Amino acid sequence: MKVLKWIMKALVVLVTVITLIILFADDLKQTYNKLTWTPPMEINGITIGMTRSDVVFKLGEPFDCGEDKTWCGWDDGHFVWFRDDRVNIQNAISDDILQSIPFKNTTDMKTLLGDEDLLAESKDFSTRRYTYLKWGTTFSFENDALIGYMMGEVTWRGSSGKYVIKGTVVCPGAECPFDDEGDVKEAFKDKDYTYFIK
Repeated sequence: MKVLKWIMKALVVLVTVITLIILFADDLKQTYNKLTWTPPMEINGITIGMTRSDVVFKLGEPFDCGEDKTWCGWDDGHFVWFRDDRVNIQNAISDDILQSIPFKNTTDMKTLLGDEDLLAESKDFSTRRYTYLKWGTTFSFENDALIGYMMGEVTWRGSSGKYVIKGTVVCPGAECPFDDEGDVKEAFKDKDYTYFIK
């Protein structure tokens, strides 16, 4: 009889735990991600600092490269920038690559990662890029949907609209580093975002 009571109590506890897991699955997943997730430090097995030859060996020939071969792109929406024949920036824009990121909008991103260090917004307000200096990563959104992931060297994140560095609005303003087309002005070509961080 005691064994039967023990089994019944164990079943009640088990059913209760399963019910709670089902009811709070999203909250548990969010909490787990907040405690354990960090932005990926590789895309398709490519890491910052790899040689151009290792990248081509791993990914195959690119479908396109810039005239000076400082950047190349592969069919799966993976773009790689090189400095001295080593990877210094990567950008992913395909859904296949973006699936590993556990958020798809800015609210969930900020819940998970906190406030960004750099914010670049388009003139028409439809796109934004959020940069986190701790990881050297940038997340791009269009109409609040994740469309791109960039990692590596943090340079100017071009903007034709609003540009915010560590909570301070830099553009529009007298010292905005970008011209009307979003290109870096001549006076700022030898500087980077740290110019505005006191």
